[in-house]
Amino acid sequence: MMNYSTVTNPAYASSDKTQISCMVLFDGMETPLPFMAHAADPEVHGRQLFVELNALKFGQIAAYVPPPARPVEQYSAAIALGLAVVSGSTSTLNATYGVGPSDTADIVAEAQFIAAFQEFTNGEQSFGWPDVNGVRHTFPSTGAYMQFAKAAALYVSGCKQAYAALAGGATATFPSNIALIG
Repeated sequence: MMNYSTVTNPAYASSDKTQISCMVLFDGMETPLPFMAHAADPEVHGRQLFVELNALKFGQIAAYVPPPARPVEQYSAAIALGLAVVSGSTSTLNATYGVGPSDTADIVAEAQFIAAFQEFTNGEQSFGWPDVNGVRHTFPSTGAYMQFAKAAALYVSGCKQAYAALAGGATATFPSNIALIG
């Protein structure tokens, strides 16, 4: 069994409180070492240290701090939020719309049709589009729809750019998922 004289910086290393990280100065050493104590440690000193830490012999144990989400998880969460549209002229458009891959493909297809033919695919003057709950909201004009399509494209692009930066080791912030349209 290894003896130790000083234990500092105890903090839970798991959400279930079965692991405690700390710095331990073992006898005969000059520098404290990082140590992970847990009840099932194969070494006696590891199990003993876990019991002593839980008894608060070395002070309070800091709360568990989960690691930050990975870039792909942050991107997925941002896309899952959807795009919250706030219209200054047509309040019935105020809703949160999906911007996942299939949603975006559908938004782009309608926008391309409008750009090519100056009308909706249904041939009408207005067009219903579902929000994330499946409730249809009527866009009163192709212009209003194109503002929505542009906002969706900007949001998704901003999310992709933030993801790429984070994945590359840079810092980045995901854009707001609130879009103001006319």
